[in-house]
Amino acid sequence: MNRTKQITIALGLAAALTGVAARLTAEQSAQVVQVRDDCDPATFNAAVGDGTCIGDGDTTFADFLAEVTANQSAEKWRFNPDRMSEPRRVVAQNRGGETHTFTRVAAFGGGVVPLLNDLSGNPDVAPECIDGAKFGASVVPPGASLPVNSVAGGDKFQCCIHPWMRTTVRKR
Repeated sequence: MNRTKQITIALGLAAALTGVAARLTAEQSAQVVQVRDDCDPATFNAAVGDGTCIGDGDTTFADFLAEVTANQSAEKWRFNPDRMSEPRRVVAQNRGGETHTFTRVAAFGGGVVPLLNDLSGNPDVAPECIDGAKFGASVVPPGASLPVNSVAGGDKFQCCIHPWMRTTVRKR
């Protein structure tokens, strides 16, 4: 291989590595919101349908419903943190066993599961949860991440499946 070709390959490799480093730095500078749950696969899948829960949680479906009935939420179904200081970017990372959404809403409200809306005291569905395009674009399957750009103070995000799962961006 001649010297010119070696230099060209080296420059191409350096440019590629610079691009990878820039993407990694951008991901590291984003505010990470962990999307969590604790579903027991056997009971959730039996009650709701196969594949509803692929995690290894300990909360049975009956205990989940009892907790939401008593508290209007389930403690282990949450966004962490539930408040953040004006990041420019957010990455929602699903650490649970169920599919969730990380949907930007104008005002918190109910989601797409009427029973969970009733039990959690959220009878008025957030319009963004009804909008198929917004709902679909905000789905975060187990183990997946969803980057959200252009985040500003006052933005609100909720799960359109479990409507008590919420986070807000504080205004400075």
